[in-house]
Amino acid sequence: MVTTTAVAPAGEAALVTSARAILIIAQRDLFRQVRHPGVLAAQAVQILFFVLVYAVGFDGMIAPVDGVAFSAYVYPGIIAVQVVTVGISSGLTYAWDRDYGVLREMLVAPVPRICLPLGKVAATVALMAAQSAVMLAVAPLLDLPLSVLSFAAGVGVYAATAAVFSVIGLLLATVIASVQTLQAAVQMGMYPLLFLSGSVFNPDQVPSWLATAMAINPMTYAVDLARHALLATPSGLPVWLDLVVLGALLAIAGTVLRARVGS
Repeated sequence: MVTTTAVAPAGEAALVTSARAILIIAQRDLFRQVRHPGVLAAQAVQILFFVLVYAVGFDGMIAPVDGVAFSAYVYPGIIAVQVVTVGISSGLTYAWDRDYGVLREMLVAPVPRICLPLGKVAATVALMAAQSAVMLAVAPLLDLPLSVLSFAAGVGVYAATAAVFSVIGLLLATVIASVQTLQAAVQMGMYPLLFLSGSVFNPDQVPSWLATAMAINPMTYAVDLARHALLATPSGLPVWLDLVVLGALLAIAGTVLRARVGS
């Protein structure tokens, strides 16, 4: 009597191996965050600075926007600042690990190379989803009450934003070979990215030349989408436009990243 053993198709086995590799890299990144609480503390201080200056400090001096208190209006943008900053910065950690860290050994592992940046993206998405949930939990203190649905929608928007900008950061890390040059480029690009997005002001009241600059800034659409999810405001850009721009950006950046990293 002959017995046979079921064997998984080669494609299915490769998919399982790739998923396992992505999970391992993501877990490693998340554990590193836990082992270095100073990084999380620095991020908390940055958020607190934005809240105290823009939300609390300007709340009494600037009129409500669409019937929403200014502190509540800018808070979704403040969270987006944190999400985008960490997302773009994931490219720096990838470049450092690639040149000096554990990724040098992983590059010779029998898994597709695209698994390495995808693990970074997964870790960033998980971290930003958790951080945004914590920041949204204190939103009522800034006159931004949330329902269960708007809370979940907000976390989803920030997780998607983290994915988009993490892929962009990783793409930059593959284009710019030097870690020092990459760090300088990221620092140079972050300020216009953050402050030309309408994150801490009402974009409907800017001059036309500034509106043009904001229209080509991808973060503008992430901030606007977050405000739609959390404030249910009818103003701003159409939701479909935000989704199309961010989705197209993710698809393009992801395709180019895969081409540069290799299969």
